[in-house]
Amino acid sequence: MRREGQNSIIYIISISLASIIAQAFFVPIIEVGVWRPDIVLLAILYIGYRYGVVPGVLIGFLLGIVQDAMSPLPLGISSFANTLMGFTAGQISQFKLASNALLLAGVILILLHGCIFYFFYHLQAEVTYVYLLLTRVFPNTLYSFMIGLLLSFFMRSNLKSI
Repeated sequence: MRREGQNSIIYIISISLASIIAQAFFVPIIEVGVWRPDIVLLAILYIGYRYGVVPGVLIGFLLGIVQDAMSPLPLGISSFANTLMGFTAGQISQFKLASNALLLAGVILILLHGCIFYFFYHLQAEVTYVYLLLTRVFPNTLYSFMIGLLLSFFMRSNLKSI
């Protein structure tokens, strides 16, 4: 295996572990009621954009299983939605979009992830899907997008200083 390939694998694993740790320990501090950003989803989208379909799908599935294991929800809800988003982000990366189009695609993917996740969640809950869209999906999409913008801003500034 080439040296870049080994570094990429280490980098992907590092991002994945950091996102799980941040989701478990940092997000509860900054959540507002039931509104919380999805750091793991942001990591999956980044990996899908940067490394393509196969790493996006693989990391989406594995991190989804980890998220499912850490929550009381039925196994498979997060992994299904995360796998779809990793695949879609990897497909979008093939188009070589401008940064503003990639930003718009990110918002759409975060929104789509929430729609898929809460569709399956509402089958188990005693609330309507529209209620979940209005109270969870839209606020979480906005919150995740804002955290993603903040992370991308700091990552760009740190990369320029190196």
